[in-house]
Amino acid sequence: MLSFLVRHWHLKLLSLAVAAGLWLFVAVGERSQLALAAPVEYVGLPDSAVLSPDPRDRVELQVEVGRWAVSRLTSDALRVRVNVAHLPEGESQLTLAPSDVQAPPGVRVTRITPAQLRVAVAKAAEKTVRAVANLRGEPASGYAVTRVVVDPQTVLVKGPRSTIETRDTVDTAPVDVAGSRATLTQTVGLVLPDNVYPIRAGRVQVTVEIRPETAMQRSGRE
Repeated sequence: MLSFLVRHWHLKLLSLAVAAGLWLFVAVGERSQLALAAPVEYVGLPDSAVLSPDPRDRVELQVEVGRWAVSRLTSDALRVRVNVAHLPEGESQLTLAPSDVQAPPGVRVTRITPAQLRVAVAKAAEKTVRAVANLRGEPASGYAVTRVVVDPQTVLVKGPRSTIETRDTVDTAPVDVAGSRATLTQTVGLVLPDNVYPIRAGRVQVTVEIRPETAMQRSGRE
């Protein structure tokens, strides 16, 4: 039995090597071409600047994927990370490269569409502005709004200096009082200009006091 196993051992070893090579060729050499959308992230922006990104927040990637790596391609597996740390102030055109794409092993990026994105960098400014309640509609017949309270009354925002310096107020998202017969309280967001965002919480609490008009008239006579 032993003599059978060692007989022509060099041919058996060669056969084993050929079989292993064929398996490797099949496992690694078979590749698929896929087109997938990937989100774009901008990294490295200094605190002293704000970015106006390209309107397109996703790009299409053509990738070549080994058969063994197809299962790794989940919706979060691909993303494009663009370093904007050294961009000058003003508009810039960024050319995307496969090295900007984060992808799992076994995935090779062959094309990015669009291959270029246009962004703008501006000096940043911070400012405390007053939040103004934006009421929508009218209370029920015979009722009226007697007082509106926004808490907090002011918010700290950050954005392009040219935008921030000209603003003293910011509107809240609409608060619907249509048909109301009693005081209501809602927590709502803020309506901010493009590329302006709150430093802290971006929501405020709006309390709208609603009373019968007859009660208001009696209060006025007193």
